Amino acid sequence: MEISIGKTIKKLRTEKGVTQEELAKYLNITFQSVSKWETEAATPDTMFLPQIAIFFGVSIDDLFSVGDINHFERVDKILSEQGELSESSFLYAKRYLVGLLDENAENVEALRRVIDLYKKRMDSYTETVARYAEQAINVSPDNRDFHFIYARLRGIQWDYEPVSWRFFRFYDNFIKKYPDNKEAQINLYRGYEQTNKYEQADEINAKINDERTRVMLKADTLIRLGRTDEAFEMLDELSKNLSDNIHYFLYEVGERRRRAGHFEKAEWLFEQSQRLYDLSIQPPPMSAIYARAFMYDTWGKYEKAIEMWEEIKMRNKRDYNNQVEGEDNKWPNEMIAALKNKIAQREQG
Repeated sequence: MEISIGKTIKKLRTEKGVTQEELAKYLNITFQSVSKWETEAATPDTMFLPQIAIFFGVSIDDLFSVGDINHFERVDKILSEQGELSESSFLYAKRYLVGLLDENAENVEALRRVIDLYKKRMDSYTETVARYAEQAINVSPDNRDFHFIYARLRGIQWDYEPVSWRFFRFYDNFIKKYPDNKEAQINLYRGYEQTNKYEQADEINAKINDERTRVMLKADTLIRLGRTDEAFEMLDELSKNLSDNIHYFLYEVGERRRRAGHFEKAEWLFEQSQRLYDLSIQPPPMSAIYARAFMYDTWGKYEKAIEMWEEIKMRNKRDYNNQVEGEDNKWPNEMIAALKNKIAQREQG
């Protein structure tokens, strides 16, 4: 073994601001042993090389050559590599970049690279979780939670997120095995809609057995395309034929009316939805009350919004056995205080 490794260990240690004692503690040896390596009085046993490499975030080969490489070039290579980010590569880049930032917090090149590094790690984790979600869906095809999680991981739910090609590949294959799986149909429809592939979306919609789901999806697409009147005509017509779960339907239509700025119609829908929730579910959910609170705030009806938050506090205590000033009412109290400030500002201005 060429004994430049001792100098390399010292270089890595001093660059990262690590003491001999810290390295020795990690390796469960004495600091005198580390000192002997660095002065080339002794060489580390090969059994320590993997642990030393992990500690400094480098490969074993780098322990023999790290003094000759350009660190920025190595970091850039790590950031440009395809596939999952290895732990050793992440630790190497992190230690180097954070070390630079400790010396100069305004080092723009280091800041840019450390942002890219954590973004790459986040993407790597997302891809890993998505693969496990695919496995879970195949094991439990009708599990709605698995489909929902997978859709979020692949970019469905938020229009500003790009939809991964892996999403379509997975569901195209999944649908062949489970052609009537409703959750898969909904997710695939949303994916096509989000990528403006409306013909493919319509083909999927036509295969959905549940009329309510078909109409809601189609209405959302029409709203997306600016054809709101046509969308709400469809939803109003559907409401005439519904007999079950009407409270949830009214709430969903109310949300769409609220987003479209149809506040008066949304208000009536939320009121009816909550009334039916109160009659059919105990303790009743408060989704429609929360929706009204936010809508009244947007609408400029701050006093009405305060009434909703006060009702939420009352229901927390009555239905969920929570204290009015307890942790569960911290948010309502904060919202009420903010609304009172808006009222004061309005009266002053």
